[in-house]
Amino acid sequence: MQAKVSDCAARAAGVESLAMKVLVCAILLCLAAGFPALAQSAGKTSAQTPYEIQISASVAEKLLIHKEEIQWHPTATEARVMGTVVVDIEIGVRGDVTYAKVISGPRMLRQSVLDAVRKYKYKPSLLNGKPVEVETTVSVTCQCCPPN
Repeated sequence: MQAKVSDCAARAAGVESLAMKVLVCAILLCLAAGFPALAQSAGKTSAQTPYEIQISASVAEKLLIHKEEIQWHPTATEARVMGTVVVDIEIGVRGDVTYAKVISGPRMLRQSVLDAVRKYKYKPSLLNGKPVEVETTVSVTCQCCPPN
């Protein structure tokens, strides 16, 4: 391994920026270790790391095993607010929602939907037979109207 590190340093010697030297070394080490896909992703400037997995909303819906009932705020019910709230979520390896953030929707409905979505429970998503964290979006269509 020491020889590979010094080889990387020699190849990166022509690169001026320290950050670029580190990136070049990381890519070369990944290639040398037999991880070409990881080396390719190391060169990407995207905020997404190779470990983030996104699933579609329809796939996430099929994995949903507990859907919390939404407790509407009385003001939203009185105002008969309707609309769709979209929430970006991360589902942990045990199927719990580990992160939730409202992307869009009527302001009077957002907190109620967010509180409920945080309590959703999913079947764990598997990659090569192992549970993995995933990201998705949840859309909740709301009608906070008392029945006529």
